[in-house]
Amino acid sequence: MNPITIFIVIVALVGYLIFQGIKNFQLHNLNMSLRKRDSEMTEKIADMGMSRRLLGEYVCDLYKLRAYYLTKEADKFEKVLRHMLKAEKYCPDDRESFLETYFHTFLIKGNRKYADWILEAIRKTGNQKFIRYSEESYAVMLDKRSDLIDKMEEDINSKLYYGFALGVVLFMVAKQYSYLGDDRNALEYMRSAKACFHPKAVYMPVVDRYLEEAEA
Repeated sequence: MNPITIFIVIVALVGYLIFQGIKNFQLHNLNMSLRKRDSEMTEKIADMGMSRRLLGEYVCDLYKLRAYYLTKEADKFEKVLRHMLKAEKYCPDDRESFLETYFHTFLIKGNRKYADWILEAIRKTGNQKFIRYSEESYAVMLDKRSDLIDKMEEDINSKLYYGFALGVVLFMVAKQYSYLGDDRNALEYMRSAKACFHPKAVYMPVVDRYLEEAEA
């Protein structure tokens, strides 16, 4: 390797390390501000041009949304939420992850207002499987429907879903059996749902609490 090539490689490596160092520093500061529930600091860091360039619009907006959620600043939270629901600059995977996480967060909390906003955005994705299990989840969690068991069990058996989506469908079947007073089937499906969820999934605290009470 000639000296010029070596020099270029070294410069590129140094540039990459500097980039990663600054990026990690910004993420560290954002995480610290969240832990302290300092929404003003989170907003300040997230809105910096450097943060937007290094971390991306989606990550910066997500930190602001989380900060306002934690500090219960409803007006600011709603403003950022509406912005994120309309934003078209996020990559599809990021957008779907955001919609999925916050939709189910508000289903669990029984917040129909925010769930309605997000469900409207989910319908605009055109992802029919995503739309289908989201609408069914809404019907079970907020409308307390218990007549979707056969339909959802058919989807489970046909392997229509996997991962988090499968866990949600299993959870919704468990909820319906619970509404009907069928504790045996509710427990069986809740155990199956737990096996599909990541330990940090939004439903895990609910699932664990149900299982602890049922198995006590």
